[in-house]
Amino acid sequence: MEHLANLTDDDGFIGDAALPEHWTSDHVARRLVDAFKTLDRMPRVRGPRQPGDHWPRHRVEWADQLAQAELPESEKRERAAWRNHAGLKPSSVEITAMDTSLEWLRELRSVDTGMALVTSFWALRAARRRSVRALCREKGWAPHTFYRLRAKALEHLANDLNARHIAVF
Repeated sequence: MEHLANLTDDDGFIGDAALPEHWTSDHVARRLVDAFKTLDRMPRVRGPRQPGDHWPRHRVEWADQLAQAELPESEKRERAAWRNHAGLKPSSVEITAMDTSLEWLRELRSVDTGMALVTSFWALRAARRRSVRALCREKGWAPHTFYRLRAKALEHLANDLNARHIAVF
């Protein structure tokens, strides 16, 4: 875990936020969300091709271009972002941080499986920018209870990391 202390710049900043001196529940939450973002960027397993995109490229007709010009601006931006999406693979430092952060969820599972489940679902939804409210509806969970359990789990993880003197990364 010592090697994770070197993940920051010399001035103590990572990204746009300053690193706290000790683990806080907010910082633990940020690391868990980052872990799932990194997991989504990992290369896929070799094997059969993913479904889709098997057809040869086709010509875009003038009528298609006119229809695309009439799309709402938000849809145009979303399509442009999808076309320009670069599949950047995570660095070894990001993978190490991901492994460490996901290990916290495994340890939390041995303490309380409910807290681990809620925290895992929340971090995954936050990383993929999906609605937690929709998750609560799908699972039949009360949002207040969901957020209370998540806060309790993040606080437990922060206290545990501080008690074990794990360096903040």
